[in-house]
Amino acid sequence: MSRNEIKSKVFKYLARREHSRKELFDKLARKDYDFAEINIVLDELTDRGYIDDERFAETWIRHRLESKPRGPYLIRAELKKKGVDTEIQEKLLARLLPPQKEFELALELAESWLSKRTISDSEEENFELRKKLFRYLSQKGFHRSTAKQIAIELNLS
Repeated sequence: MSRNEIKSKVFKYLARREHSRKELFDKLARKDYDFAEINIVLDELTDRGYIDDERFAETWIRHRLESKPRGPYLIRAELKKKGVDTEIQEKLLARLLPPQKEFELALELAESWLSKRTISDSEEENFELRKKLFRYLSQKGFHRSTAKQIAIELNLS
């Protein structure tokens, strides 16, 4: 299997969307290409700027924030799984999801979630609702302290 064949596959994948280097390697490895040949092609395309993990990560984070809102913990886990270096993750999250924006995003998600539920006058029922909201926001990748702030903001404490 030739390097040109591998390059062709890489360009086919990149034509659809940005990919991390690890994603490309994994896809090509499943096609039974030689690992050394894959690495040579990926090195060449990285040097030429066709593959860029930082560009991929920025695109991924922007997509997550716009269409499928997630908190920083879940975004980090997704990027780690895709092979993006921790330094790149932290740099981009600091820029694209600063604490104030993270809070606003979590608040929007919480308000949307709560709009589908009944808020009671009962302190006991609101305590259960608050626990469910904490779990919901945690599953979406937000820190517990953010969920607590939101419960206070929405007067569920």
